[in-house]
Amino acid sequence: MNLYHLKTFYYTAKFRSLTRAAEYLCITQPAVTKQIKQLQNDYNLKFLDVIGKKVILTDAGLNLFTIAERIFDMESQAEAAIKDFQEYNKGKISILSSESFGSYYIPHIINCFREKWPEICISVQSAANIDIINGIAALKEDIGFISAPVQNPKISVYEIMDDEIVLIANPGFRLSDRDTLQIQDLEGCELIVHEPGSMVRKVVDSYLKKNHVHVNIKYEISNNETIKKMVQDNIGVAFLTRSIVRDAVDCGQLISVPIADRNFRRKYYMVYHSEKYFSKPLKDFRDLVLKWMDIYPAIVEKNDD
Repeated sequence: MNLYHLKTFYYTAKFRSLTRAAEYLCITQPAVTKQIKQLQNDYNLKFLDVIGKKVILTDAGLNLFTIAERIFDMESQAEAAIKDFQEYNKGKISILSSESFGSYYIPHIINCFREKWPEICISVQSAANIDIINGIAALKEDIGFISAPVQNPKISVYEIMDDEIVLIANPGFRLSDRDTLQIQDLEGCELIVHEPGSMVRKVVDSYLKKNHVHVNIKYEISNNETIKKMVQDNIGVAFLTRSIVRDAVDCGQLISVPIADRNFRRKYYMVYHSEKYFSKPLKDFRDLVLKWMDIYPAIVEKNDD
């Protein structure tokens, strides 16, 4: 079927006027008449009768009009959807993130981002660093957040923030009155740690080994909230980043004691494919993240170094 002829028929039937259809379609009235005639000849059916200036649909024409109405309504929806994308009112941003960054930081970024782009859908999935890197390198995801730097010619890497690692403990902990701790103060303590391979675990293991401190590791837990709950129940002490424990510390469920070493910190990095096409919303999201330390001073303490 010639959709151009169908459209001419549709608007003639809709307006019940050859003249109005011609004006709407920006063609002449004879052209409207000719196209409708061609459509009827193609199917050997009469779709409408023109009596003077009056347009009357036949039964076949009424049935065709009902179908054409759905077709051109969908056309209008398609044009509106394309316009939305052109004006960046629709779309999706796909993110892979380490668990900690995804749980404690991305919600604040999304909350700020949606003020400007309320119609943009955002998908956030937690993954290990290696899976994030592979997903970004394969252009399967838009942006990733990892806890260790990577060198890959396909990937752009930006350090976006760091955070202090603190010792958390039950308020009744024997060293709770200290403003800061020396790592040697933990000799013999029962320590709850992250699973091997996690960034905080690597930092803590390296620091303990460097300072020849021996602790009693009885629990390896991958979930930050589980670690916090176990510490709150006085099962042991643990190392977590300050931002993760701030709420629990502020309400008195836990105490946090900094370690007397300015390098006892962890960092986060944003990554994306070096040849990735950035739509306006995606560019704004990236730029928002790059301004992280200025936008969220109440959430992430600035490094005083």
